[in-house]
Amino acid sequence: MPAATRAEPDRSAMVTVLEEKTRADPENETAWIELGNAYFDSSRHEDAVSAYRRALELDPDNANVWTDLGVMYRRSGKPHEAIKAFDRAAAVDPRHEVSRMNKGIVLLHDLQDVDGAIAAWEEVLEINPIAMAPTGRSVDEMVQQLKKQKKPGER
Repeated sequence: MPAATRAEPDRSAMVTVLEEKTRADPENETAWIELGNAYFDSSRHEDAVSAYRRALELDPDNANVWTDLGVMYRRSGKPHEAIKAFDRAAAVDPRHEVSRMNKGIVLLHDLQDVDGAIAAWEEVLEINPIAMAPTGRSVDEMVQQLKKQKKPGER
């Protein structure tokens, strides 16, 4: 059986176990995060948003969960909510690179805000001058390319 076919029933079983775990212990922050992650991996965006929001009610200072929430908002077609979640992650952890990287992606690709993307990625570079994008490309190279592509006065 192909690995992808085997993985889906395992993921579904994991979701079921985690749903039962959160019903039995609704104050279990770790279970809510794990459930959100399982929904995330299953492309159940709205369910992931709900699970992450519950985890954040229990611990509002988890930058990684704020970032995952932002990604799920983006995938749900809510880029402005995504930006708010990424900003909250950065406020919780001023050195959180992933939230700023994702903010730049949403600003550039979803909101067509080139200046905003550049600013977000320059913040990444302030934290880590050798930061790399998930694609393996240098963040500095991405910023420099965007600056070259911009026309004067263009946003």
